[in-house]
Amino acid sequence: MTGKALAGPPGSSSGQSVVTIGQFFSILRRRLLLVLTLVLLGILAAGALLLATPKTYEATAVVDISPTSSSSSSSTVSTITESRIVTSTSVTLAARETLAFAGTPTELAERVTVTSPLASQFLNITYAADSPQGAADGANAFAHAYLDYRTQIAQKDITLRIGRIQSQVADLQKRLTDLKTSQNDPQRGLLQNQIQQLQNQLNNYQTSVISPGQVAGAALKPASPSSPRPVLYLAGGVLFGLLAGIILSVLRDRRDDRVRNAAELEQSLGYPVLAESVTAESGSRTGPLAAIDANRSPEADAYRTITTTVTADAVDSRIVLLCGAGLEGLSLAPLNLAATFAMQGLQTVIAGPRHAVEPAIDLLGVPSPLPTPGLRLVDQLAPSATLPRLSVLSLGDEVSLGAALRANGDRLDDVLAKADVIVLDGVNIELPSTSLRLAQLADEAVVVAYRNRSTHAGTERLARQLAQVNTTVLGGILLTRRSGLHSRFGLRGSAGARRAAPSHRESVAARVDPSPSEQVTATLPVPALYRPTGHTAAPSDSEAPISPAGTGSSRSASKS
Repeated sequence: MTGKALAGPPGSSSGQSVVTIGQFFSILRRRLLLVLTLVLLGILAAGALLLATPKTYEATAVVDISPTSSSSSSSTVSTITESRIVTSTSVTLAARETLAFAGTPTELAERVTVTSPLASQFLNITYAADSPQGAADGANAFAHAYLDYRTQIAQKDITLRIGRIQSQVADLQKRLTDLKTSQNDPQRGLLQNQIQQLQNQLNNYQTSVISPGQVAGAALKPASPSSPRPVLYLAGGVLFGLLAGIILSVLRDRRDDRVRNAAELEQSLGYPVLAESVTAESGSRTGPLAAIDANRSPEADAYRTITTTVTADAVDSRIVLLCGAGLEGLSLAPLNLAATFAMQGLQTVIAGPRHAVEPAIDLLGVPSPLPTPGLRLVDQLAPSATLPRLSVLSLGDEVSLGAALRANGDRLDDVLAKADVIVLDGVNIELPSTSLRLAQLADEAVVVAYRNRSTHAGTERLARQLAQVNTTVLGGILLTRRSGLHSRFGLRGSAGARRAAPSHRESVAARVDPSPSEQVTATLPVPALYRPTGHTAAPSDSEAPISPAGTGSSRSASKS
């Protein structure tokens, strides 16, 4: 037996790659239920917080400020300074007394917000309270307290100015009295003029009217609370839930090691995906074979693709191993592949542990294959009653499988003398070592992976193990299990598979050998490279093997 040595898988996905935009949206699509759940929880949390948050009402009083006295020389007032005066201690204490506020002046001042439009003489005094009436009363109280404070400050200023002028007038009158009669009149006249000017200023201050400003708009009770705002709370809940859903989805997807698509399988396996399809098998019980019962289905065509890849690879590729990693339940992939080879006119043998080949007993009408110690493997072949070109070889229990192979010299040449191709079932096994033991006999291997069931770690480990025993890996096949397809393949021409009267064996036999008109596939000339050993007839032109473009020459390296 010859084979092509393999240095190792060309690639591996052991390291985490950067998530692209497409992969990001794929993650969200896969985890859509999780994202929607967290968004809903965010909305519910926002609603609960909205109900638990105390309502706050705000009312605003507008004050028109102006110079506090008609005698003032300035016609403008600094709104920045006046805004600070509104929340000063003096104004706050006056408003606190009016409102009968129980808290400290600092707590009361924190409820007040003062703003002023640009280039204006108006102050907007806004007060926040837990009731509409309290908000209006608080804003009006601060507005009046502020105006009263301005009045007091203006009155004090006028009183101080009047006192200064009166002091100056008294001083000048004293100087005027002290003048001697002999002094000239100009000095006396100068003092009299100064006294007259001060008397005029005094009259102005004494008759001036104080105008601290006025309340241009009294505060009214607000119709609705200013906070909390339902729109902001709900929008925050949606954003928080969406962000939490995205983060949790990415984290869960990173920790999820399952193979989800062909691109991920190629990345972890390091070899191309030869075919992918939805399979009718359930994994828990035997069912119809897609290669026979639905030979026009995508699944059956996927197995034909595998057989084409195997037969087109090289002359010596006559033993192919189907293996999988992390499989749960029964897989009909090896039996489907063997049946496809047989239906293409090749003498086929499917070999594997006893429990792996047991489904062929019912599905293909094979007598129960029992391994016999001391008997050659070729003499233990159990032929199929429904597929004449298919035989089953049981290698016994997995624990004693190595001994059975060693008794035959670890070679299958005697079996190849009667078969064109041998399919080794390394999928339906219990011990990982069984795949490696069968891989030592195989020329080539195809890895079977199930979407959302097989794992990247298991696939990578299997690829490394196959490389260690120098088994050429052709690629992988990605299958998706979908329940409820056993009795409805949904294709034309498969109505006979759904008849209830005949048994499954009779249905298979009717499909394989129903009439001479349907035996075209079975009677086609067998390619020369797969003729049984001992066939000496020269191939005709129509029987010459067809090599697809770019397949390369046959393998020459021997497999140890």
